[in-house]
Amino acid sequence: MKRLVISLLLIAACLSTARAQSAGGGIGAEVHLFDFPLNVKRLEAGLTIGQAGSFSEYARFGMGASILAGGVYVDFIHADPQHKYDHRVGDVKWNDTEAFSINAGYQIPILSWLRIMPLVGYSQTNEGITDGSYMDWDSASEGSSWYHRYIVTPGSRAHYFNYGGGISVQPSKWFSVNIIATRYALYGGISLNILSFAGR
Repeated sequence: MKRLVISLLLIAACLSTARAQSAGGGIGAEVHLFDFPLNVKRLEAGLTIGQAGSFSEYARFGMGASILAGGVYVDFIHADPQHKYDHRVGDVKWNDTEAFSINAGYQIPILSWLRIMPLVGYSQTNEGITDGSYMDWDSASEGSSWYHRYIVTPGSRAHYFNYGGGISVQPSKWFSVNIIATRYALYGGISLNILSFAGR
């Protein structure tokens, strides 16, 4: 299904480009397929949001970050234990789960505004206990917060080879929109082009 969607998007992009060229449109004069030097003009950092632990019993909402430099793309997404930031304190222990993925790949510029990226990486899931009897203070993270401590249940940690691909649409020099589907994570994100903001 992923291959079908990606193939249809690429065909639609190529057809619209061909139509613009035959009509003598302005965009048609600027079309350069597989123009790899375009990757040098982008240094991006962004946020990812979606589902970590996809296609497993641990699939849940997660957040993370991404970075792109010279066409090399790296990201991660992490789903915290369900009760980590629960503000209730009492003599209770919750059975929670956690999921994590980190992936890397290279962006292949199909058109000046469209890139595909094959990805490989690592995913992990685990079960554990979130201790609700007390809370810790995290002053190192942005917007410091209280949280419950989570302890992984020994033997529950599972490791996976992750693989998949993504599409990066760059509607302007300022930002990109990424959509990614891998074996153990489905997510997307927005990245800002740091070089554009730096005036380069």
